Amino acid sequence: MLAPGSPGAPPSWGPGLKQAFGAAPGLESKVWFTLARGNLSEVFFPSLRQPTLHELRFLVAAPGAPPVDDAAEADHSLRWLRPGVPAFSVFSSHDEYHLSLNFVVDPDRSALLIAGAFNPELPDLRLYLMATPHVVPGSEGNEAEVLALDPPVLLARQGDIHIALVGPFARASAGYRDSSDLWVDLNDSDGAMSATYGRAGPGNVTLGAELALHSGAFQVAVAFAHARADAEEIALEVLRKGTAAVTQAFEKAWTALPDLPPRLAQVSGDGGNLARASLAVLRCLEDKDARGAFVAAPGAPWGELNRDGNHVYHLVWSRDLYHQATALVEAGDTAPAVRALRHLARMQRATGEWPQNWTLDGRPHWRAVELDEVALPVLLAWKLALAGALDWDPYPELVRPAAVYMLSHGPLTQLDRWEDAGGLSPSTLAVTVSALIASAEFAHLAGDHVAAAHLRVVADYWADRIEAWCFSEARGHYVRLAADPDAGAATGGVLSIDFIELVRHGIRDAHYPAVARSLAAVDAELLSRTPAGPAWRRYVGDRYGEAEDGSPWPVAGAGGVGRPWPLLVGERAHLELLRGEQIAALVRAFEAFAGPGLMLPEQVWDGPAIPQRGLQPGIANGSAAPLGWAHAEYLKTLNSLATGRSGDQLEQVRRRCIIDPPEDPPFVWSQAHAVRTFAAGRRVKIQLDQPAVVRWSADDWATWKESPTVDTTLGFHVAELPTQIMRPGAVMGWTAHFKDGWEGRNHTLTCR
Repeated sequence: MLAPGSPGAPPSWGPGLKQAFGAAPGLESKVWFTLARGNLSEVFFPSLRQPTLHELRFLVAAPGAPPVDDAAEADHSLRWLRPGVPAFSVFSSHDEYHLSLNFVVDPDRSALLIAGAFNPELPDLRLYLMATPHVVPGSEGNEAEVLALDPPVLLARQGDIHIALVGPFARASAGYRDSSDLWVDLNDSDGAMSATYGRAGPGNVTLGAELALHSGAFQVAVAFAHARADAEEIALEVLRKGTAAVTQAFEKAWTALPDLPPRLAQVSGDGGNLARASLAVLRCLEDKDARGAFVAAPGAPWGELNRDGNHVYHLVWSRDLYHQATALVEAGDTAPAVRALRHLARMQRATGEWPQNWTLDGRPHWRAVELDEVALPVLLAWKLALAGALDWDPYPELVRPAAVYMLSHGPLTQLDRWEDAGGLSPSTLAVTVSALIASAEFAHLAGDHVAAAHLRVVADYWADRIEAWCFSEARGHYVRLAADPDAGAATGGVLSIDFIELVRHGIRDAHYPAVARSLAAVDAELLSRTPAGPAWRRYVGDRYGEAEDGSPWPVAGAGGVGRPWPLLVGERAHLELLRGEQIAALVRAFEAFAGPGLMLPEQVWDGPAIPQRGLQPGIANGSAAPLGWAHAEYLKTLNSLATGRSGDQLEQVRRRCIIDPPEDPPFVWSQAHAVRTFAAGRRVKIQLDQPAVVRWSADDWATWKESPTVDTTLGFHVAELPTQIMRPGAVMGWTAHFKDGWEGRNHTLTCR
């Protein structure tokens, strides 16, 4: 019989805050699972592109009484199978029952095994489960069916993906979410299961079942395949294999991977527990079809209220991927980082840049370009080259095109790393300067010496101008974003923590005066002292977070308040380490933010406790956990503490920017950065995209001279103008003559 109530409630994503995240190593099993509120949350198959199962909840009921939703009403505690092995045990306590659940993936099959034990306090209590497939945004929904076998088999279909649930079920029913599902039935029938519908769909369908036991142990298999019969067979095979064998195989597969370096555990504050968890989380974030593609997180921020496919984190950002891959290198596992670089090479556009982010099937998702996301793959390539891990030369096809893009589009970025505004960004400048210097090293090794020289010229110019562009003397700190003062625009004034990246990447010394002044401002305005430890918000005016009353971000909208990000604790720890300070307290705070499940969130709540919304100061808010970038930052913080230096700081960069910077580097004019003013005593180089003769005049065109361009071999042609002889207030005019004629306009350069 077809269930009534089509199409069911509007679908959403699962909670952004996950208690746990796991998968099996290797390529045989293509299942990733998450836990939230003590129950199974989103499960992914056959890739991390989007969930297949929305959730599986356990319900408890007795005739004549309201049912209990274990996820919402019980107290839960969680533990890992062992440190670094992402299988989990959840213990649920309620006045009426105790429920233990073990979750483990079969490493040989695409199936999840749930082994539980139910201990009721009352004789009439019965245990139920309710599973909901994930509805793909824009689709008509899914289908559900109950096979009338002994015991019943629960089946669902999402497009060409089939889900089978097999267990000791006494009876089962299909339904529609919030209209004819099991939870509705138990409430409407006064604690008893009365409906046994055989089919539902298409729509937001559910499957519900009563377990055929009054108390004791049970096993439920959840299997996935591209054919219904295969899903059924896989589920039965996993049940036959049994909990002990599946768990043993899972543990063996994980312990065969490179272990955490002892030095990281030794400097941690918890004996290495979070470090091992972080290593496991990063490994689980890699897709098994799109090898080398690591998603940012296995969920959507504030997912319960997020009903579209736009604001999700199971996407790839080259920035997050850089941090994830370099953390794995610093944790002693280079192979996945090499795969990440190869994935980046596949995703790079012909013009040298990467999309803002992309789906696992290679489609650009958000459409902007962020200049730091062009620079960071170059830095990953250099880090892997230094580690001797590369079996191919990334210079001609990855590094060189990325460098050319930075030269032609920088130093301003369309969006900075927080993705809501653009301009001159200290954090973007830190990584682009570093990447240009690394690109020059690659070019030099390739014998491309002319290109290397020009890359260094531009890097020197950008590094030299950072304070002129991004430091506000009036405010006494670096700003988050600035307009282009060399092109005549005014400087902005929003305070952010982003300037710390200048120190981390070796562009500025940790004791540089502008850094010290900015730190004081940051700690006055962006520091939150939580019960877990100090934490920092991103920038003044951040709106990406809950409202003051705890309303989630999608609802809060413009009333939202950006909360502290644990990963910024790691960034601050790097700075303090380079200043010669102790960072043990920051490491402990980082660890405390992970909570008992060892899942580091994007943000933590720093307002007063709001228990009805699950918000406690110093604890993860509803944004997203685990966040791969945060786990990567934690591992990198430990590595920097263990080695005494920043793993992101290249010696060539530190030498060129801090130890022995060039004196009075020339300004560089480009189409993207059309300089109109320059500092006295400086030369100006004109960077054009085709050969030309540059005609210039220092006397308002009463006389003129010409300077031919020189080929940089990078697709740019550069002429140097003798502006160093000019006095403040003097103006030089110039124009260019190309092969097909004059440019058709004049430019001016004013000496300040």
